[in-house]
Amino acid sequence: MGEQTHWFTDEREVLDKTTVVERFLRYVKVDTQSDEESESCPSTAKQLDLAEILARELKELGLEDAQVDENGYLFATFKGNVEGSPVIGLLAHMDTAPAFSGTNVKPILHENYDGGVIELEDSVVIDPKDTPELKQCIKDTIITSDGTTLLGSDDKAGIAEIMAALELFKAHPELPRPTLRIGFTPDEEIGRGADKFDIEKFGAKAAFTIDGDFIGEVNSETFSADKGTVVFEGVSVHPGTAKGKMVNAMDWAGVFLTRLPQEETPQQTEGREGFFHPTDMTGDAAKVTVNLILRDFDDRKLAERGKRLEQIIDRIRSEEPRLKVELKITEQYRNMARWLTKQPEILEKAMEAIRKAGIEPNHRPIRGGTDGSQLTQRGLPTPNLFTGGVNFHGPKEWISTRAMGKAVCVIVNLVQLWGARI
Repeated sequence: MGEQTHWFTDEREVLDKTTVVERFLRYVKVDTQSDEESESCPSTAKQLDLAEILARELKELGLEDAQVDENGYLFATFKGNVEGSPVIGLLAHMDTAPAFSGTNVKPILHENYDGGVIELEDSVVIDPKDTPELKQCIKDTIITSDGTTLLGSDDKAGIAEIMAALELFKAHPELPRPTLRIGFTPDEEIGRGADKFDIEKFGAKAAFTIDGDFIGEVNSETFSADKGTVVFEGVSVHPGTAKGKMVNAMDWAGVFLTRLPQEETPQQTEGREGFFHPTDMTGDAAKVTVNLILRDFDDRKLAERGKRLEQIIDRIRSEEPRLKVELKITEQYRNMARWLTKQPEILEKAMEAIRKAGIEPNHRPIRGGTDGSQLTQRGLPTPNLFTGGVNFHGPKEWISTRAMGKAVCVIVNLVQLWGARI
């Protein structure tokens, strides 16, 4: 038949035979920070800089149809060698989070890590007491930023790992593989990565985002997510003659925030516990807008959160009838488990790929969402696999090159599982 399976278990083999680290170091230096205030797609034009680089590199690997569309999505095809196997997608996002600067990233390699504290600029300290994953990386090469920016392993590590997997398949044409569709997307960090993703054009049976955390992680369950917008409109009066007349919208917005259940905030919850999270507030004494995100793993509990907000607001309305308060709940995404549980073979192959790399899978829910949340809901089942990165979205972000090598092992094993003749 011509195909010969080889399960990858040794990250050293990957690091020796691919340019995964070199690619990663190049990619993180390209500023691709997205902007949630922008209405364009991509939200920042600089994301296209990386997209064009990746399109050229994909063509160099033989993916001649690599093309960036008008919205900044990059799709390409790596043809399979097993007739009748399904088309499978590999996805990663190009943008970095708005939460911390991604400009002028200067990656630092800490070779033969000794298990101690890593000190960076701006008094940034990465301490294994706070980051226990470091204890599993003694003698590894650890990559960080210089401390003045985030690193960008979310998700440029995922991109580099997909590219390295393609290198291995190009170098080893005997390895069984289905036709692969590669997708690099913009604006995932601001929740829009799947908005203009053309599922029909992509044409895959299933896909996998390479966008998770430490070694072994696999996710087939995410939060369900809604956005709440509360507008308080008071009565504006000159403060010198305001007694008995003014209704200060800022005061009542403050009352609203104090009445949210304080034990159900992000900083007080974990595991499968949901939360209310006020994200921003704008306005003045006359009118204030408060934005919140509502999160839960259970759709019914999420709906209850919206009702509880309405109850809080109803009480405020009764206390001050002159105050106008409006609540709008907007659906953002839903727990992908609702759909993935109906196609268990997709998760099973991901778990098996991790085991074949010599790792025990860490199957856990994400306290957040990925592009896969929306793509799964729209009909493209898309679990999430680890990149190896830790402490995303800030100056303490780091990744082990060994973890990157393991991620590539898993990707190559996963592809072979989909292409193997059983």
